[in-house]
Amino acid sequence: MRIKPVAAILAALLPLSAHAANWVDVIGTEPANTPKIKPFGFIQPTYTYYDASPLSGMGGAAASANGQNQIQNMVQPSFNNTEQIQFLRAQFGLRGRINDNINYFLLTDVGSNLTTVQHPLMLTDASVTLSYIPGAKIRAGLFKLPTGEEALVSNPVAFSYVYYSAVTSALVQESFYHDVTGTPAGCAVLAGAHSLDCGAVIAGNNAFRDWGIQVFDSFRKDKWELGYAGMVSNGNEIENFGDNNSSKDLTGRLQLSYVFAGQGPLRQDANVFAWHQSGKRTYGGTDYDRTREGAGFRVTKGPFRTSGEYIRGEGMIAAGPNPPVLPAAGNLEPPYNLNIAPKGKADGWYLEGGWRLLPNWEIEARYDEFDRNYDDAAAERLFKTWTLGGQYFINKSTRVTLNYEWRTAEVPNPQAMTNTVQRSNAEAVVNNLGNRLSMQLTWFF
Repeated sequence: MRIKPVAAILAALLPLSAHAANWVDVIGTEPANTPKIKPFGFIQPTYTYYDASPLSGMGGAAASANGQNQIQNMVQPSFNNTEQIQFLRAQFGLRGRINDNINYFLLTDVGSNLTTVQHPLMLTDASVTLSYIPGAKIRAGLFKLPTGEEALVSNPVAFSYVYYSAVTSALVQESFYHDVTGTPAGCAVLAGAHSLDCGAVIAGNNAFRDWGIQVFDSFRKDKWELGYAGMVSNGNEIENFGDNNSSKDLTGRLQLSYVFAGQGPLRQDANVFAWHQSGKRTYGGTDYDRTREGAGFRVTKGPFRTSGEYIRGEGMIAAGPNPPVLPAAGNLEPPYNLNIAPKGKADGWYLEGGWRLLPNWEIEARYDEFDRNYDDAAAERLFKTWTLGGQYFINKSTRVTLNYEWRTAEVPNPQAMTNTVQRSNAEAVVNNLGNRLSMQLTWFF
């Protein structure tokens, strides 16, 4: 494990209202006063604008990309515009307690995002939790994997930004791929690279979720709490109930917390956590190991909050289409071709903090890095993002979030690309990465 980002995160662990929780417990169980049937949901109309110019200076076979906007400067999931208003998420569901030992959770999404890109209605959660065994609650169905903080946090209640950090988006959210023979358009392997293959995205991302069975619970002594979760899951597209190979994913998380005050999703605490996920992905007739793991912290006390996390991944590391523009079909709805490293390595980290300076106003800032394919000099790309944000809380269930992201990218080892045209094109692409402005209204019930 490369430790430089970890050291940076730990050095910044300072007790900087925000929300904190043992999110595995919060989303897996229901309070004692929850009725048998409780409708809930939220909507997030979102405006996104990329401050970027069309590509220029591209040569060789990629010259046709000149005058087009690269997909990293276009609004997902259609990637047709550099500026757009959309319902990024629109989720509606039912939850409740059948009795003292059984609760359930159902949720659908009809928003416009990378999970619903192929289906106007997606089932994102369908689970039942059994609390019969002391110290070992059992949850089964489709739900969030016990992974990183950004993945687990309740988005409408406690996520403070419009978009997730680059490392969480790239490594913790998962899309699925199959091999493509040859090197068709949108998948030109770089000269000098040894890890890249021509693949195709075959489904939208999993929204941090999977079908499986989880055992979890937490143990409290005075103000200290230890929480754990272990899950066996398919490691497949969430729209498919079954698995596509004989291997299962194993995911585990440990969290140690010191609780200052409160309970549930509104409590104030200091916690440290670590998680690990491993499984296999069938690609081109071969099963490749896929590993994701991370460690981090979160402190919330009074009006201040700070958190950070280091995440690494090995296997099924995806890059974008090459050249990085829309294909002739005019959209990036799966399946579409891209470069992928079946044995590649990537890592990254983020550090963020917030301050509720007035009852209805909060400001926050985040820095994140994502180092993709650092084991392959020619394929390596390093992304760095500063995010400055603010929130205005209209009432307990409605807020407005405004973010501005300064985004940069680098080709750390340009000379590793033996083809001079590809080297020049790579530099042109990273230098063309634009900043992003976003504004989002969140209303939940």
